[in-house]
Formats: sequence, structure tokens, C-alpha cells
Amino acid sequence: MANQYKKTTNLPQTGFPMRASLAQNEPKRLKQWEDDDVYSQLLKKNEGHKKFVLHDGPPYANGPIHLGHAQNKISKDIINRYKSMQGFQTPYVPGWDCHGQPIEHKVETILGTEKFNQLPTEKIRELCRKMAVEQVDTQRQGFKRLGVLAEWDNPYLTYVNDYDATDVEIFKAIFDRGAIYRGRKPVHWCSHCHTALAEAEIEYGDEVSPAIFVRFEMTTVPAGLEAWAGKLWVDIWTTTPWTLPADDAVILHPEATYVAIVHDGHAEIMAEALVEKDCAKFGYGEVELVRGADGEPWRMTGTELCHNKYKQPIFGDQGVEGEFIYADYVTLEDGTGVVHTAPGHGVDDYLAGMKFNIPVVMPVDDDGRFYKGDGMGTGGPWSGMEVNEANPKIIEWLRERG
Repeated sequence: MANQYKKTTNLPQTGFPMRASLAQNEPKRLKQWEDDDVYSQLLKKNEGHKKFVLHDGPPYANGPIHLGHAQNKISKDIINRYKSMQGFQTPYVPGWDCHGQPIEHKVETILGTEKFNQLPTEKIRELCRKMAVEQVDTQRQGFKRLGVLAEWDNPYLTYVNDYDATDVEIFKAIFDRGAIYRGRKPVHWCSHCHTALAEAEIEYGDEVSPAIFVRFEMTTVPAGLEAWAGKLWVDIWTTTPWTLPADDAVILHPEATYVAIVHDGHAEIMAEALVEKDCAKFGYGEVELVRGADGEPWRMTGTELCHNKYKQPIFGDQGVEGEFIYADYVTLEDGTGVVHTAPGHGVDDYLAGMKFNIPVVMPVDDDGRFYKGDGMGTGGPWSGMEVNEANPKIIEWLRERG
């Protein structure tokens, strides 16, 4: 019975094998493409047509390809083939970034940090170049295995001296136009590798940081508080106590209203919106505000308080002062509405400080340790200490001084 119906069924038929056998067939197909020089045929097919040039953002030559490489190169290959089918001539020159920290880090991993650090710079460069040459070939074979069509025998390699020479020529051209100047700016820094890091290379992890309130003694008296006879302070909030040696400004919100609260015979300036919340944290009890000559509570905006001065929290006894400035990014959700500022330690602080000509102070060396010394620009009491190690010691130092 089954044989009778078998002849009546309409089953799909194909000349393709039921098994792809990719492990055997893919290398054959790739070899055929290479023997037939398919890439050159694509270029010749559209010779004389308008060009579509996809500039290849290069991978680092520091190890075998991974899924990220595959996604990158396959996507580019799809685009080039599509443009070729549209009639464009699509020359595609692949390249490799043979400089930079990833290659040096790979060499250090292979040798071990102790041995690596004992090598002279010339030897490290030699080993890095050797690593780059080897990995370029390894990655090239990997990309070919993916079926990517490109000028694999004529890539651009940044270790070729011509590229270094071109870099210098371009830099000189920019310099000649007056666009290069010497300045100071905070950058992400690796204290182990001694190199700046790009934003794309930074991975932020969860970290618990101490949030502390610190009061800075005022050296100028804001308008309207001239009659106040006691000491005058400004209360600040920070989550990075280790940056206090570099403090040279406090930032207020320009439109926020600030008041002065009375406590233990002195007055403390903070944002009015945070008085109740902060005084409860401080255990101050009932809040009393300093009043002006008119009998009303004294109030000023962040803009009006700008340019007042205070004693630098670490080096103030040496006559070092900080300045009141303002910026829109100060919030009134936490803290006091007054933020300690170290332009040398953060881009936001740096940009805010630039508007008011606040100097950039950097007391930390390439190893992440405070410079030794007694004055501003050094670690002072924490000279030579690693910043994270100094953090709790700075807090204790401030606590001892009230």
C-alpha cells in the first residue's frame, strides 16, 4: 500500500547535499575564491565607475580575532559587496593599529610584570613590534577564513615608518596654524601602565565611596553678613576626600538660594533647600538662621556669592585660599548645594574652573601617589602615599580638626 502512494507524493528535491560538511567545504570555497582572485574581479567589473571607499577602522594587532572582530569585518564586507552590486568600484584596504597599550600589555602578560619592568625601553619596543607583526598575520588569516574580500596583501600598518612621518607632518601643519598649545587638562589615567586612557577603554564598576561633609572657614564676608561677629564657614560635600589636597574652588548652583545657619556660636552657609535635611543629619536640633540688617533671614544666590574666598582645607594655614564659583550641574538632592572642586581631578570641575580662571593643581604622580612636600601641589601630610590609601587618613585628619 505504501508503495502505491509513494509515487503520488510531491516531495521537494534538491541537488544540494543533505550535509553542509562546512569544515571540509569552506576551505575549498575560500581557496577557489583566492585562486580566481574574486576581489580583483569585483574591482575590474566596475572599473571606471564611481568609487565607494570604506575606510577600515583598524583593530589592535594583539591577539586572534574574536566575535567583535567578526561582527566588524563581516558587516563591512556586506556593505562593500552590496555597493559593488550597485555598480560602485569598491577598493577595500584593511589595516591594523600596531601601536598602543593593548600590544604592550600583551607582551607584559607573556613575560610577567617583574621581567617586563626590568627591560630597557628599546627592547620593549622590539618585542611589541614582533608581537604586532605576528598578530597581523594571525588576524589576516582569521579574516580570510571569514570570507572577507579585501586587499589582504597590501594592508596599511601603523608601524611602517611612513605613517610615523605622516603623523609628524600633520601635527606640524596643525601647529603652524596655531591650533596647538601647551596646557593642563585632567585625563583618565592608568597608574599601572602609566598611560592615558580613552573614554571607550573605561569600564565603570560599582564602588562604595565615602561621602563626607566638611566645613571650610571663610576668609571674606559675603554682603549682608558684615554684622556677624562669630566665625563663618561654608559646608561642602564630597565623595572623593583624596582630592581635597587639590581643592581650589567650591561650586554653587547659580540660581539656588543659600542661607547661613547658626550653630555653636558660628555660622555655616549651605543651600536653603537642604537645611532641614542636613541639620537633621548633623544633629543640630532646632535650626536658627542668621539675619541681616533688616531683621530678615540672610539669603543670597549662588551667582551673588561668586568670588568669595575661603581657607583651603589642607593648606589654608599657609595662606592658600579657594574661591566660590558656580555651575548648573550642582544639584540640590544631596549634600549641601556646595561642591568641593579640584579642576585637576575631573573634567566637569576643570571646565567649570576654566570659566573663572581657577588654576589646575595636580598633587598626584604617575603612580597614583601624592607628590612629596609641604605646600599646595603636594600631598602634604600624606606625601608619597597612594591616593586610595590616603582616603581614610584624610577623613580622620579632618575629623580631628573639627
